[in-house]
Amino acid sequence: MKVGIVGVGNIGSMILEVLNSKSEHEFFIYNRSPEKVRKYEAFENIKICANIQEVYQESDYTFLCVKPQQAPQVYEALAGVSQENGIIVSTAAGKRIEEISSATRKNKIIRIMPTITSKISIGITAVCYSKHVPMEKRKEFSELISPFGEIMELEEDKFDAFTVLNSSGPAFVAFVLESFIEGAINIGVNPDYARDIVLRTFEGSIKLLEHMNIEPSRLKYLVSSPGGVTIRGLYELEKNGVKGAIMSAIYEAYKRSHEL
Repeated sequence: MKVGIVGVGNIGSMILEVLNSKSEHEFFIYNRSPEKVRKYEAFENIKICANIQEVYQESDYTFLCVKPQQAPQVYEALAGVSQENGIIVSTAAGKRIEEISSATRKNKIIRIMPTITSKISIGITAVCYSKHVPMEKRKEFSELISPFGEIMELEEDKFDAFTVLNSSGPAFVAFVLESFIEGAINIGVNPDYARDIVLRTFEGSIKLLEHMNIEPSRLKYLVSSPGGVTIRGLYELEKNGVKGAIMSAIYEAYKRSHEL
């Protein structure tokens, strides 16, 4: 497979490295900052291209992994290249298939929303196809990105919500984990021990929820004793509006995704 990647930042490099580690592909890459792609010069199957147009012309699938604010420049560069058989794959938040198609003058568009956890093949990647992408190409593409983890075909109207929960989600989880770790340090726990304890606690809690097939609220009640330690901590969380703050963060991120 000939795979193109425009923009080799966090998401672009993740896609390149995961796909390169799992299967034999030819890669054609471009980044506006050349220093970010120099480390790939030694790879025989990775060609660093001179421009965006070259990437698209050489590739079966061209991943556009640029920030939404940079997308218009990339679309303009692609607009002057003939459609041929290439398929554009966009990872940009908030950029709809119709907008991408109009700006690039291409009709074979796939929109995806991966997550940083795809780096270790346990993420969920949302996928939405334009009507011009034939079924055999959809199957081929699903196989191509299967190393990312689970693939979820999703209506485009749900992409903004998915982006917040799946792609932005790890940052929110990291913030909560950091709060637990620093809280542990504040009560005298060694930082290294605190990190291990907190990570194992979160991991174990998630696995238990899945194993017992119960809602998170049920787990709260299983752990809390009347007048005990846990319910006192939960009371403080509720009193300080932690749940509301998290819900508000998700909502504000969702609104921002609409604005992009």
